[in-house]
Amino acid sequence: MTFEACVKSAKEQKLAGIRYEKSGRHHFRDRVTVYRDGKILFERFCYGEAAGLVFSMWGRGEGESAIWDYDSCAVSAKTEAPKVLTGGNETSLLFDGKQWTWDVEALLKTDSANGYGLFRTLFGK
Repeated sequence: MTFEACVKSAKEQKLAGIRYEKSGRHHFRDRVTVYRDGKILFERFCYGEAAGLVFSMWGRGEGESAIWDYDSCAVSAKTEAPKVLTGGNETSLLFDGKQWTWDVEALLKTDSANGYGLFRTLFGK
């Protein structure tokens, strides 16, 4: 599985992107969204009473590698973002050879909060 295959799948389904969430119970809730133009978004959320977004970081998927824009993120945990796509199928991805999978959480027709509104989805590359 490559990021290009994820992008192709999103385009074939006429989606803005596909959102994957790390399975299992961890200290944080991590999500990766692969968009139809090849951009990827890593988001980390905390659990508990003050649950919310800890940080997000944009990047590009090239082959099996995630190229993150570390300079745009001031959080020290940014290096915990997945780096290499080592496996997967249509419903889940496997990053960095780790044991847990990242399962499809949502098929996004649009994602206006991140700049993928209806017109960009319909008329974008």
